Amino acid sequence: MDCAGNKTGEVIARDDAHASGVWHGAFHCLIVYERDNRGYALFQKRSANKKIAPGKFDVSVGGHYSAGEDARVAGPREIREELGLDVRFEDLAPVGKRVFVYCFSPGIIEHEFQDVFLLPMSARPEELRLQPEEVDAVFELLVEEGLRLFSGRAETVRGRLCGRNIVETYETVSVHDFVPNFDNYYLKLLLLARRYFEGEREMLVV
Repeated sequence: MDCAGNKTGEVIARDDAHASGVWHGAFHCLIVYERDNRGYALFQKRSANKKIAPGKFDVSVGGHYSAGEDARVAGPREIREELGLDVRFEDLAPVGKRVFVYCFSPGIIEHEFQDVFLLPMSARPEELRLQPEEVDAVFELLVEEGLRLFSGRAETVRGRLCGRNIVETYETVSVHDFVPNFDNYYLKLLLLARRYFEGEREMLVV
């Protein structure tokens, strides 16, 4: 991609894209659901073996596009690979495109155009089949607790951690436990989740 988000037709390996700071496309999805009349969002805990932000919490699913792909193709594939969920592209609620720029460390630079979606889910977090190479666990967080955290009204909040070889447990997290960003990304997503639970389906834009 060029700096305006237009596909150039060039193909580059993921590590090379991060090393050089080349613009590229990615899919992002935050799973949301209600239980007992309370809204939840599901974050993934990135594998400790990841080169970028290992062990940090991030959106439910995220992945780069392969050559020639778009969200319609890559989205359901990434969700199936990372969480074991079979969904249709039509099940996703689009919330816009995010421009993500961040230097994680020397030689690891993210210049991404991310297509962002919400995904209403009926399955419980403990029923997901996590991809070992990508996801260590999933973290269930009350939307209202997340809003307190990312708005600065709380330094820490508690949520439920589920995953392979993890006895269900509650974990206390701070903003520093999430992938860093400059654009209040998680706050914006959780505000959209709240509006979605309130019945809004239009003008949901990250």
